[in-house]
Parts: sequence; structure tokens; C-alpha cells
Amino acid sequence: MAQPRPVIGGQEHLQTHFSSPAESSPSHSSKKVPFPSSSWIRAHLASKSPYPHESKKVKPLNKEDMPLDHELVQLHLICRHGTRYPSTSNSIAFRTLSEKIRKVEVPGFEWLQTWHAETIYPTTKGALLAPQGDSDLYQIGRRFAGRYKDFLDQHPYDANTYQFYSSGKSRCRQSAYGFTVGFLEGRHAGDLDKIVPKMKSRTSPVQPVDISTVPLGLDKELAVKFACPRWTESVKGQPKVVYEANTYDDRVLPELAEQLSNRYVSQGGVALVNFTRKDVQTIYTACGFEMSFYGNDKTWCQLLRLASPVRSLESRDHHASEEDIKSTFLKLEISSDLSRYYTYGPGVPFNRHLGCKLATSLLESIELALAPDADYSTGRRTSSSHDDEDDASKLFRGQFKFGHSETIMFFSSFLGLYNKKGVRMTATMTPEQYEEREFKTSDLSPFAANMAFEVFRPKAAKSSPRKWRLSDEDGLSPPPIQGKVRMFVNEEPMILPGCETELCDWVMFKSILERAGARCDFETCCSSLGSPSEDTPSLARLETMGEIMQDENQDELDGICLAVDPITG
Repeated sequence: MAQPRPVIGGQEHLQTHFSSPAESSPSHSSKKVPFPSSSWIRAHLASKSPYPHESKKVKPLNKEDMPLDHELVQLHLICRHGTRYPSTSNSIAFRTLSEKIRKVEVPGFEWLQTWHAETIYPTTKGALLAPQGDSDLYQIGRRFAGRYKDFLDQHPYDANTYQFYSSGKSRCRQSAYGFTVGFLEGRHAGDLDKIVPKMKSRTSPVQPVDISTVPLGLDKELAVKFACPRWTESVKGQPKVVYEANTYDDRVLPELAEQLSNRYVSQGGVALVNFTRKDVQTIYTACGFEMSFYGNDKTWCQLLRLASPVRSLESRDHHASEEDIKSTFLKLEISSDLSRYYTYGPGVPFNRHLGCKLATSLLESIELALAPDADYSTGRRTSSSHDDEDDASKLFRGQFKFGHSETIMFFSSFLGLYNKKGVRMTATMTPEQYEEREFKTSDLSPFAANMAFEVFRPKAAKSSPRKWRLSDEDGLSPPPIQGKVRMFVNEEPMILPGCETELCDWVMFKSILERAGARCDFETCCSSLGSPSEDTPSLARLETMGEIMQDENQDELDGICLAVDPITG
């Protein structure tokens, strides 16, 4: 015979202490339970935040958006994969916690009785791209197609002019494909049906696209942490790296767990569920997936209302205020940000070097596009004496790369996007300081986060008839490369630190990236500290954490990581 589930207190106590998410007790039936708006919650779920499609509109690129007497010649996109399933460990944590708390009946939380993690987030789908993830990238692709319609009309897709490059993870490859469907929807290479109308019924309704990948461990741009032994040894999980996050968690999480446990007591004060700090983090993570998958704040997100402090237990209305509930969400968001700030962000100066190869390929590709002797008919420079098929020497109209959350964070750190004030994020900052922090993963790296670059070339540059060489017999050298680059973060224009306007002059753009470390010696920079190479003896002198964490040693670290001169290459 099944044992009845415990009920917290008598019915009257239940209706005042716990109310449904929709309304309060009968005596307060006209009053809504305080809770932040869905839109507010969506914007404070750290790296599990859903992409804010609702705030993005198609903004067609027109003459007013372009620099005078310039033309758009190249596009770049660096994108995180779309919404994914929870990892297997997350799904197991959801299942364990739901089984733990469904034993107690709580009015307003009846959904727990039928909520089964294995059905909603199967462990067999751990970390795979979710249906919403397909939609994320498809929608972004559609908006890009709308903005660059004229560019696509003028330069239709083929594998020699557009490059799609993905991390080796399936969720990234699928995200790349989802983007291409939206970006090239209604288009087809060669428009064969226009040439031979009867072929229309034989062509694929979706444009086949070449998507390149590099195996994990070899990918130095998109899955770079797997290709950098030094980062694995000296940053990942190291005591000094996780110190601030752990210190903050030690101060904040036990209180949240205690407040939640105190809400799960019988009328006699007996604790029916003992929540741990890990449980609170699991609830926050589950809330993030529920919002990103389904836009649902009526399940796990509501449990964070019970983890929020109640000002007066003497009152008949035992609800936390909306501001206190927001404070609970913010504390968990800050906990997540502190961890990522040091593991992937500017908190560890070494992290910025993990963006150097991505910066190098961006720099070299733009330089090819802006060169006066760029020949788009051949995809090469006319001064080039080789005809190899190396992608690094190809002239692409567009390059689109699909990676991970850390891809965005490493590259953002390289560019200095979220460390302009130089204020280090710590465990002891005031609420006001946390509010003013630059590093907010909810904003910079939600699911499908992206960075884009528009490259504009002076129109006069394309008409030079001379095939310039670096050393002609008459002593002439190529004219200086000119152009402008505009950066977007999550589809909104952003001024690159060091530039004065959104449209950054190429000379300045190049200088900023080179000073930051583009053209770095990645292999030397990422060499294992445990087995330094003979030609880099200075590596053997490095203390594992000292030079990684301390700003005063950054010059020496740069000397190692930037073995190739950043200006001359």
C-alpha cells in the first residue's frame, strides 16, 4: 500500500505559506503572487539564457549605413551553437532533485508530480542541439539574409566564395546548417531551374552547403580549450582561478539553501526536505533550460521564489517581495559569472591568448579582401605567384564560424570588450558594483550568441589595373590597404575598444588586433608547462599559477605567447 506523501502543516497554513504561482490565498484572491516578469528572468540566466530574438529586427543594409564611396566586400560571423539539451550530468541532477522534493505536497507546485526529467530532458540527448536550437540559428540566418539581401543577390553562394566552419561537436555542425537554411532560403547555387526550367522539380529545396570541421584537440579557433594543454593544466579548475567564485558561493549559497529548506517544514517545524547549495544551483540551471526550451517560468523558476527571504513570517501573506526574488536570481547569476570570468574571461590574463588564432584568421582574411590587387574572379590576389588550394590564402566573400560559449568569451577577452574599465570582478563587491560589472554572460554569451564583422572597401580600390608585386623592377610597391570594419555583438553594433566610431578604419582595426596578440605563436603559448620544449627554456621558469594570474608578470607572458612580433609578423 502506497504511503501518503507528507503535507506541510494544516490546510490553512499551506494556503498562506505556499500559494499557487498564479494567485495568493483565498483571503487575498485578488492579489497576484509577486514574481519578476518572464522577460526579466530570461535576461538573467547567465550562459543558459535564451537568445533575445524578440528584440531583434531585420535592418537592411542601405547606403546610409555604409561609409561614403565604399562597398561591402566581405562578411564574418562567429557564433555560439543554439539552445542545447542539458548535459547528461545536469539531466541526472534534475531527476534526482525532482524525486527528492515531489515526496512533499506543496500547493501550486503540483507540476512536480508529473515532471519527469528523463522524458523532458533525456540523458541520451545530453548536450545535443535542441529543436529550439535549430530555430535559434534559422532565425538569425533569416535576419542576416534580410540585412544582406543585395550582397547575396550580387554574390550568390558557392563553396569557393563562402566558407562555413564548425567545431567538431554535433550541436555546432547542426547550428551551422540551421543558419545556412535561413541565410540561403529561396536561393540555389547556379539557379539551375532558371536555365533549364524542367529541372526545377529535380533540385533540392534546400541549398547544399559545404561545412568544414576540425577534430577536437586540433581546433585552435572554435574549440580552443581542447587544443591548449597549458590552459588545461594552469587554468581549468585551479585553486586561484576558482577562488573568487568559491568564496562568493560559500557566502551566498548556504543562505539560499537554508531559506528554501525552511519553506519545506511541517506545521510542527519538522524539516521535510533538506536542500543543499548544489540543489539551489540545480534549480537555477533547470530554470534556465525551461526558459530557453519552452519559455516556461511556471516550473523550476518558481522554486527560486521559495528560496528568497520572507520579510515577515508573522504576516498572513508569506510571500517574498519581487525585489527579493530578483535578488535571488541575481545572486545565482553572479555566481555563474564569477566562475566564467576567471575560467574563460578577462579575470585570467592568459585567457585572452586563446582568442589569438581566431583573431589572426579574421585579420588575414580581411586583409586579403581589402588588398588593392584582390581578384574576386579567381579568389586570389593578382600578385600571388602560387595557386595552391590552402583556405588561408583564399579570398572569401563570407566566413561563418560556429563554436561554443567559451569561443565567444575567449575572443571577447582578446578584444577587451568586457574589461574596458579594468575593474576586476571579486567575491566581495557591493551589489551596486555587481550591477555595474561589464562581464555579464546573460548579455554576452546566451545560447546562439554571435559576433559579426562587416568589411567595406573604397570603390576606387577595385579598379586598379596594375598587378602589384611587393618588389617590381620599377621600384613601385602596392598602395596602402584602406577600408573600414564594423563590429556587431548579438546583432547590435558595438564600438571596438580603441576605435572612435562603429566604422573602424582598417589601419586602426589591424593595429588593435595585432597589439592584442594576433599572429601569435599559439603552439609556444599553449605548450605544456610539464614538458617545455628545448627552444623555449623560459617556459620552464614559469610557476604554474603565478604568471597566469598576476598582471605584473604579463610582459613576460606576452613575450612567450607573442614569440612572433605582433607588428611585423
